[in-house]
Parts: sequence; structure tokens; C-alpha cells
Amino acid sequence: MRSTVTLLGWVALACYLLTVAVIVFWPVHVDAGEPSQVLQELLHTGYRSRFLPRWFGYTQVEWLSNVLMFVPGGLLFTLLLRPKRSWLVPLGGLGATLFIETIQHFMPERTSSLLDVLANSLGCAIGWVLGLVVLRVVLKPTQTLKESA
Repeated sequence: MRSTVTLLGWVALACYLLTVAVIVFWPVHVDAGEPSQVLQELLHTGYRSRFLPRWFGYTQVEWLSNVLMFVPGGLLFTLLLRPKRSWLVPLGGLGATLFIETIQHFMPERTSSLLDVLANSLGCAIGWVLGLVVLRVVLKPTQTLKESA
């Protein structure tokens, strides 16, 4: 059973990495054109309904998107590497985002920034911490119960 779960975890990680690669290496911003118009309309609706404060705009959405995009990677890598090697996850996240931002720097229609490096690294670190919590709180008691039975 554990090998099936591990295999599913690696498959989920592969799908996640492919999705992120498509997003970050797409030749133009993924929110260009119609998606940008949809986002602007959602923001304006939020302002009109007083659901969103006026200071919360595209820049904040884009930054939070970068954070959220890396949370699943930090979580999946932590769960798959287990505690022994999970300390590599935040370093790997930083390395991956530095690689991504370097490549995007040379893509004419893309932008790169140190704030993106910070956001992506923060997302990976959040996923890492969540993964450690899952390993300690959820999986560890289950393994202890099985070992004592």
C-alpha cells in the first residue's frame, strides 16, 4: 500500500512540475490578454462590493500567485523525501526559482525579479513546513500504531 501511495505522490509531483514549467517558461505572461481583463474585472467587482481594499491590486495578486504556485512543490517534495532529506526542499526551491528567473530574464516577453525569487522561495518554505507537520502529526502516529500492533 505504501509503495502505491509513494508512486501516486511521484506522479502528482511530475504533473505539478510539468504545469509549473509550462507556466514559467511560456513565452508570454500567462495572464496577458483576456485573462488580464478577467482579473481586472474581478478586482473592480471586489472594490465595488467593498470585499477588497483599494490597495490590493494586480501586483499583490501576482505576488501571492507566485507564493501559492510553489506551496504544492514544497509539500510534495517534503512528503516524498521524508524528514531525513527534507532539509533539501527549501534549498531546492531557492535553486529552482533562481534558475527560472534567470531564464525568464532572457525571454523578451517575460520579466524576472528578486521579488519573484522571494515569493517562490516563501511558497516552497510554506509547503515544506506543511509537509513536516503532515509527517509529524498525521503519518507518524499512524506508523507508531502499526508498529506497536
